[in-house]
Amino acid sequence: MVRPIRQMVFYRQQFRNYNWWLSMLVGVGLLVLLLIGRDALGIWSYAQKASITCQAQTVLVMGAAQYDGRPSPAFKRRLDKAFDLYEQGCANTIVVTGGKRAGDRFSEGESGVNYLVSRGIPMNLLQSETQSTSSYENLLLSKPLIRSETLTIVTDDLHAYRTHFLATGLGYEVKLETVINPYKRARYAFRELFMLMVYHLGIVS
Repeated sequence: MVRPIRQMVFYRQQFRNYNWWLSMLVGVGLLVLLLIGRDALGIWSYAQKASITCQAQTVLVMGAAQYDGRPSPAFKRRLDKAFDLYEQGCANTIVVTGGKRAGDRFSEGESGVNYLVSRGIPMNLLQSETQSTSSYENLLLSKPLIRSETLTIVTDDLHAYRTHFLATGLGYEVKLETVINPYKRARYAFRELFMLMVYHLGIVS
């Protein structure tokens, strides 16, 4: 009689342990889903909320691909937006970010500055960050070049939420001005969501 009672107590304890682990897994799963939902909503909606207070300030252009010194269409859209801000009197310094890939002759920062010079912006108003290989590094390595209290970051609309997340984490107080990337938007959004999950896990890239 004693043995069945001991077995019953053992199985009851195992059942309680199982329930505890199940509750933990369900709780963590719900937390992850809430986090994913919040970030997904932020990616799609943040660009609509992004605004700019037009005043003399620094504009930082997030890097994008360049082809042997010529900005890619995505990079050119960002650079043209920075030029528009300069024309409107909303910038007295423009910092262009981005390094180079293996085999490249030019960095993204260098290519972007050359493009803006070709559009008529004086060289003394331009700065380039030429070592970064990721969005996080774009912002981190540009810090020594930022001398004003006000900063506007130019990037794609679907990239704005992640950029703001990284910038505030690095201590920037920023406004964002966005350009629309019309291509493969669902794929772009999923990539942004994945990268945000990477950051939340503490893996900075």
